[in-house]
Amino acid sequence: MEELRLELEEALRQAVLASGRLDLLLTLAERLGEDLELWEALLERLPPEDPRLPIAQARVARLRREYGV
Repeated sequence: MEELRLELEEALRQAVLASGRLDLLLTLAERLGEDLELWEALLERLPPEDPRLPIAQARVARLRREYGV
């Protein structure tokens, strides 16, 4: 059962990343929390005036430090 959940989660991640939709990226990034790829994709797409930009920047910086990237 856990294997199926992980497979579905990865399929969802890939679909959201491929869509490039801000709303979906934000929702999934917040839900998964520690997924650097999702946060980076969100950061790339947020316009400079978006109030969520500092949150995404901080999360990406922290995750990069934690993952040694």
